[in-house]
Order: sequence, then C-alpha cells, then structure tokens
Amino acid sequence: MRAAWYKLTASKIVTQYWFPVIAAWIVFAVTLRIFAPAWDDIAADGDLSFLPKTVPSSIGMRALEDAFPGSVTRSQMVLVVANPSQELAAADLALALDISRHLHWLAAHAAWGKLQNADAALPGQSADVDAQRLGAIDSALAEVVRDNLTEAIEIESELSSFLEDVGRGDRFRRLPDLFLMRGELFEQLGEPEQAAVDLDTNKLIREQETPLLDDALPDWHAAVRDVWSWRNAIVGHKLASSDQHARLISIQLDTEFTATGNIQILNGIESLIERVRGQYVDLISDELRVEVSGSAAIGADMLRAAASGVRLTEIVTVVLVLIILSLVYRAPFLVAIPLTSIALSLIVATSVIAILARDPTDQSSWGLGVFTTTRIFIVVILFGAGTDFCLFFLARCRELLQTQRTQSRKQLLRVVAGGWRSVHDALLASAMTTIVGLGLMWFSRFEKFQFSGPIIAISLAITLLVCLTFTPALLSGIGRLAFWPLLNRSKNGEEISATQEDSSPQRYWDRLAQGVTQRPLFALLTTASLLAVPAIYGIGCLGLVTYDLTEELSDNSPSRRGQSLIATFFDTIDSSPVTILVTRDQPFESEESLREACQELATRLYLEGVSSVRSLTDPLGDYPPGKRMGLFDQDAWRRRILLGHRLTKDRYISSVDHHVLRVAKFDVILSDNPFSVQAADTLSRLRGRVMQEIARTDSPWSGAVMTSSGTTVGISDLRQITQDDQRRIQILVTLGVWAVLVILLRKLVLSTYLIATVLLSYFATLGVTYWLFSTIYAPDYTGLDWKVPLFLFVILIAVGQDYNVYLVTRIFEEQAKNGMRDGVRRALVLTGGIITSCGLVMAGTFIAMTSPAIVHWLGSSLPAGWLMADAPVLRGITELGFALAFGVLLDTLVVRSILVPAFVVLWQNHGNSQLQQK
Repeated sequence: MRAAWYKLTASKIVTQYWFPVIAAWIVFAVTLRIFAPAWDDIAADGDLSFLPKTVPSSIGMRALEDAFPGSVTRSQMVLVVANPSQELAAADLALALDISRHLHWLAAHAAWGKLQNADAALPGQSADVDAQRLGAIDSALAEVVRDNLTEAIEIESELSSFLEDVGRGDRFRRLPDLFLMRGELFEQLGEPEQAAVDLDTNKLIREQETPLLDDALPDWHAAVRDVWSWRNAIVGHKLASSDQHARLISIQLDTEFTATGNIQILNGIESLIERVRGQYVDLISDELRVEVSGSAAIGADMLRAAASGVRLTEIVTVVLVLIILSLVYRAPFLVAIPLTSIALSLIVATSVIAILARDPTDQSSWGLGVFTTTRIFIVVILFGAGTDFCLFFLARCRELLQTQRTQSRKQLLRVVAGGWRSVHDALLASAMTTIVGLGLMWFSRFEKFQFSGPIIAISLAITLLVCLTFTPALLSGIGRLAFWPLLNRSKNGEEISATQEDSSPQRYWDRLAQGVTQRPLFALLTTASLLAVPAIYGIGCLGLVTYDLTEELSDNSPSRRGQSLIATFFDTIDSSPVTILVTRDQPFESEESLREACQELATRLYLEGVSSVRSLTDPLGDYPPGKRMGLFDQDAWRRRILLGHRLTKDRYISSVDHHVLRVAKFDVILSDNPFSVQAADTLSRLRGRVMQEIARTDSPWSGAVMTSSGTTVGISDLRQITQDDQRRIQILVTLGVWAVLVILLRKLVLSTYLIATVLLSYFATLGVTYWLFSTIYAPDYTGLDWKVPLFLFVILIAVGQDYNVYLVTRIFEEQAKNGMRDGVRRALVLTGGIITSCGLVMAGTFIAMTSPAIVHWLGSSLPAGWLMADAPVLRGITELGFALAFGVLLDTLVVRSILVPAFVVLWQNHGNSQLQQK
C-alpha cells in the first residue's frame, strides 16, 4: 500500500507541478556549477602513486627519501638530437647546446629556489633529524646550482663564438642572471673572491648592447631536479652515440612519471625546442630530428591522450546519441527531452563529484579520488543509461497513447503519470543492479578502482533521479507538442492516437517471439553452444594482460617516436633502474668497510637479466664482475674521479646522521623492459639474492633491512594489487548484483540464471576482444590492457542486467493478463524494439570510446589537425570501448532476445508440470 501511495503521489507531483520541478532542477544545477571547482583542478592521474602505502614500492620510496633527502629523482625526460643519415654537424650540435643551456638554467633556478626554502620543507620531525637532513639537502642543492650554472655559462661562451664565426652573432641572446645567481651562491658558500668576479661579470654583461633574454620562467621549472648532457665529464659518455649521429640530454625530475604536472613539463619542453629551433632553422641539417622520451614523457603522453580522448569521446557520444534518437523517434521534441535530461544529469553529477573530490595534491585529505579517465566513464555511462531510462519511459507513454484518445491536456498528464508508474519499478531495478555493482568497487585496494566505481554509481543515481522527475516534468510541460509530428488527427481536427510503429520490426519480433516460445529448448541450447566457443577462449585469456604502459600509447605519440629514435643509436636505455636500499642496525667501522661490503654485494647482484649495477664503488656500473680497471683506462680514470664527485655523494652516500655508514644503495639496470613480466622475475631474483645475504650470519649485511623502489617495483606491486582486486571484486559484484535481482524479482532460480547469462556474455566478449586485437596488433601483441578485464566485468555484469530486468518485469506484467506463454511472447514483442534501441544507444556511447583510434586510423586521409586526428591514442581505452560495445550488443540481441525468454518458458513449464504432478 505504501509503495502504491508513493508512486501515485510522486507521479502526480512531477506531472501536475511540472514547472516548479523543472525550475528547481535548473536552479540547483546552476548553483552547483557556480560553486563546484573545475574538473581539471580536482582530477589527478597516474597509477603507481595511487597504490596502497603498505606495498614495497611505497615503503621503498619513503626509505629512500629518508636516507637521501632531496636527491630522489622520481622520473626523467630524455631529449634526443639525432641525424639518422650522417654525423651531427656543428650547427646541429649548437642547437642541442642551446636547448641544453636553457635547461641547465631552469635546473639551477629550481635548485636555487629549493635551497632558499629548504628549512620549510621538513615539517613534522625532531629538530636534530631536521637539522641533519637540512644540511644534506643544502649541500646537494648547492652543488646542483653551481654545476648547472657553470655548464650554462660555458655553453654561452661556445655558442657566442660559433654564431660569430657563421656571421649570426646578432642572433645570440644571453640568459639572465647566470653570473648573478652564481655570485650569490659563492657568497653563501663563503667564497667571496669567486663571488666578486661573477657579480662584476654580471654588471658588465648588463651594460653591453646584447639584449638579455628576459622571458619569464615557466611554472613547471620547479620540478627539474638536474640536467645532464653529453658534455658531462662523468656521465657524458653514456649520452653520445659512438657513430656521432645522436646526443642525449637527460632531465631529472621530482615528479612521478604519471603525475599530471608532467603534461605541463612536456608541453613546455616541446615549446622550448620549437623556439630554439627557429633560431637555427637555416643552419641545421634538413634531416635533424629532436624528440622527447623518457618515463615522464611517456606518462605525460598517456595523460594527454586521455584528455584528448575525453574531449573526442564526449563529442562523438553526443553526436551518436543524437543520430540514434533521431532515427528512433523522428520527432524533434522526443529527441530533445532525453538530451536535455542527460545534459542536466551530467552537469549536476560532475559538479557533485567535484565538490566531494579530495585535494589531488594530498592523497590523505578527505574526499573522493577523481582521475582524468573517470570522466570518460561518467560521460558514456550517463549518456547510455540516461538515454535508456528516457527511452523506456517515453516508449511506455507512446504505448499508452496508442490505446486511447487524448483530447485534453488533463488526459495527456494522466498518460504521462501512468507511464511513470508503469516503468518506475523497472527503471529502479535496472539502475540498482548497476549502482550496486559499481559501488562494490569501493572494496578495491587500488585507488583508481576504489573511487571510480562509486563515482560512476553516484552519477548514475543522479541520472535516475533526473529521469524520474525532470524528464516527466519536461514532457508534461511540452504536452502534445512533444509527439509532433507523430500524432494523427481525425477529420474534425481532434487528436486521436500516436502513430503506430513500422510493421517490419514488429513482424521480426513477432516471428522471433513465436520461435523462442514454441521451441525454447532448441533456442536456448543452440545459442548457448554458439556463445560457448568464444567464452571458453575468453576464460583462457583471463591472465593474458599487459602492464607495459609504453605499449598503451599509439606509435604517433611523441614519446614513442623518441623512444624509437633513442633505440636506434643506443643499446641500453637505463632510465628506470631498480633501486635497492640495504640498511644495517649498526654503522660500519669505516667508510672503507662500507665500500668493501658494497662491492661484495654489488658483485652478487649481477644475475641473469641484469645489465649493470651502480653503487658506491662503481657509480656508473661500468665494471661488471671480471672487468679489470687498468691504470690508464679511460673508464678507470672516470671511475676514480667519480668516487669523489657530487653524483656519487648525492646518490650513494647518506649524509643524514642516523644513516651514516649504515646504508648502501644499489641502482640495478635491467636488460628487459622495466614494465615486462621478465623484469618482474628478475626483480624477484634480486630480492631473493639480497635476502640470502641478509640471512647469512657471516655476511656484513646480516640482519639488515632491504627495501626496493623504481618503476619495475611499482609495476610489480600494481600487478599484484590489481589482480587481487580483480578476484575480490568479481566475487563481490557477482554476489551483489545477484542479491539485488533476488530482492527485486523474488525469483531465486531466475535471478541465478540471469547472472549466469551475463557471465557467459562476459567471457565470450573477452574472447572476441582478445582475438580481434591480437590479430590487429600481431605479432607484437602481449595482451589486453590490465584495466580491461575488471572494468569490463563490472560494467557488463551490472549494466547487462538492465535489459534482462526490463524484459522480465514486463513478462510478469503481461503474464498476469495473458497467461504464461502468451505473456512471454507479448513482452518480447512489445519491448523488442525499445530495448534494442536502448542497447544500440548504450553500445554507441561505448563505441565512442574508440573514436580516437578510429580518427587516428583515418588520419592519413584527414586534413592535418582535423578533430584531433594527430592526437595520441590509448590502446587500453580502445580495447575497453570495443569490448563494452560488443558485450552490450551481445546482451541486447542474444541474451535478452533468446536466452532469457527461452529459459523463462522452460522454467515455468517445469514448475507447472511439478504442480500438476502434485
């Protein structure tokens, strides 16, 4: 009784008081929009930074920061300047030097700013610990400032001479304050004579006619930790190709490789390259290439691809929904009503999420974690599900209009209210399966899963509320005009009925319904057998996923081009080492004892899969076991110099009091891709080898504590956490959606069968998706993106039940009036067209996720820059978009149309036969 009273009252409110309802929603949406922060301001991204704090990579990074404060490089970008056909000419090298000069200046300025504010960077610790760490930071930063300023000054001198020699001296412009900053640094370091020379030089330069380059420093420069080039006396030999065709500039960064700030850094570096290149355009070789790669560049490209994918997906989604609605209704107002409702839902949902979002720079703050790619899911699911809600409601209203005359507005409002009451339970049931399924992702440990599911669930709940209030109010306000030109009129001009549906689809659904209800066992077994083949293949593909983030980017992305160019001239790319930290309880007796112990352990770390080991005794990893250090060998000379160089002190000798002579650091360069399974296996063996040393009672490292960090460690943690999450969430979502179905349908056997059908659909979809993309990308395909199986499972299990619930609830309604078999047949006929339309809309919104890949594929035939045709593409989003679209179509056209009605007939026949036997 209460439920009936609620539906009667609510339907009257949203239809009779349509204007206040519409006005309230509009005011609410505008208010939220005004006060909600911008999406870009609250969205974070990355993968490794959102792992739990208890995983080895997070523990290792904290231990590393504690022992080597201020010196931890979290990622890097690598500029490659290369001429594939010949050696670099003098002008080519000058261009590279000029870019390097600007980067050295930015690194010096960033370190200078940190040096001035170092005392404010260490809150929350004791005074003694702070003092020790502060001293270590000051020493390291001061050397970074001096080295980069000195290098920039020397480059300026060489560039000035070169441009004068080629008659282009008027082009040269000095960077501001190089000598001024170095002079001030010398004053702080207590070197007044050197300070006086630099300060006088600064004054002299400012008096010259040569204009200074007074460009404002970019905001992103603060993330630059250090800059190394091929000119560096210590590491330079690793940054120049042996054939003199290529040079590298390595930019060490403080940001994680998937931090959103890397987008700004990459954009800034690309702008710097273009600006400097313009000054040498008529001097450099025609085939000279300057590209950017490195871990941070790959991360930035992924984020840029995600951002451009969001924009393109939104555009394509709106266009597809508009086209499908136009084909379904052929009535402008019936198209406008769903679009207006969904637009309102999107504004309200994104604003609510933005208000509830946490500070993206502080993961410990209260609120929801919002990510760049979250918006893609919000847009496509809101447009898909919201359109489905509206279609189902409007279809029922049209169906009621076909059965009666609507000669007055009052009668039309009764029809709208009746349509609202008749679809309320079905809409609520279908939405609840999705909301519960997505909400259960909260129990993930990986924050991208943990927050994305509930965020989409909240957005879907808002959409349901809009479709149950704003949509019927809008239809009531527009009135009979909403169905124009679909209303027929009698000869005297009175409105009599809505136009009947086209007879061809009606005949198709009638024949299908007859076949399924008359031969249900044949229909069920035949269809299930056909789906079993790809489903079995899909089960075998469950573990065939890749965590290689470089493979996710399309080949046209700048970082992939740079990576390919670097691989052409350099055998090993060592930008992502595994960092192992071994800490003893008690310090060694002397530095010499520490060195001997480091040398012994470093030798043992040369396992299969290890390219080199960098440590206190071999900072560049040039001396693997068996290689002797000759007296006049150039590497030996470099090694002796490096033992006292700041790079060694900065990286391998802890200056913090409670860590002095207790900590050994090893940077292990792997021979395999750091994202690969092979690299993870090598990491496991490395950990095992260190633990063996720690377990040995006669080892100098007996009883020590080992931690590890780096990209490979993070990817290994990510693999472990997300695979655990997948198993947990698959069980929870299956049980959760099943429980919702049992509660809503009150049919245990039927609810269990409905879950089984979408599981079959999921595995079949997974198999088809893997087969398709392995065929497209063969032979380099290593598996589906690691996010695809979980998101596909949750969304298909949850969303896939919508159409089953729509059909089953209508079957029960029709059976109450027409009997068991005829009820199934009529329900399938009456809902066939509208549910198929809903499925096409939902599949269309999901297929919009593949639009960046489609546009990229068509890019060669499209004008340059047309609709982001040259934007990088994320393979994972493309795979997921196709899989979701295919899965929804499978649920719509096969599961809902054949498997569900066939089972209902068999199940009810079996139940009736048992009753007759009793």
